[in-house]
Amino acid sequence: MRKTFPVVAALLFTLTAQAADVPTPDLAMAFRMGDDPRNWTLVFKNGNQQSIIAEFTIDKEDIDHWSEMVAQQIDFVALPLDEHFKGWVAMLKGADPKIVITDKHLADGSILATYDSIAFDELSVRRFIKGSDGVYMLAYHVRHHLRKADIWDRWTKIVSNASLLPNPQKKSAAPGN
Repeated sequence: MRKTFPVVAALLFTLTAQAADVPTPDLAMAFRMGDDPRNWTLVFKNGNQQSIIAEFTIDKEDIDHWSEMVAQQIDFVALPLDEHFKGWVAMLKGADPKIVITDKHLADGSILATYDSIAFDELSVRRFIKGSDGVYMLAYHVRHHLRKADIWDRWTKIVSNASLLPNPQKKSAAPGN
């Protein structure tokens, strides 16, 4: 049986324990990382009042030398999802004017985007989901020459099916619990 992993919750509790200025998110992102049988390692995490990010690579790779990466991010913003997404697109186009970005608005109001950047040797699929306290994102990145259709399809499905859950730690963080 494969499990759904609300990975963000565990990572964010570690971050919030280390830095008092990192808010406890209202929600946790659940996705089926176990649908990819390879071992993924947390290689980078950071957070502050504006955002939290956690990045994973295949075992034995690191944040500076990766072939594939999974990233979870929360931007604590009050912006509408479309406005936040437009800002993200503008940021990418500022870094790589030739980047190719596609997006699809899903029935639940979230956005599924892909991009292809020759300049950064990267293909990516990313889901943007509006939560009560910000925009939650899950992304899969791969280097062009290492893209395998079956793995790309698997991760597109994983990212597409990510969902938000109430953060179980939010309840225990409340006074009196």
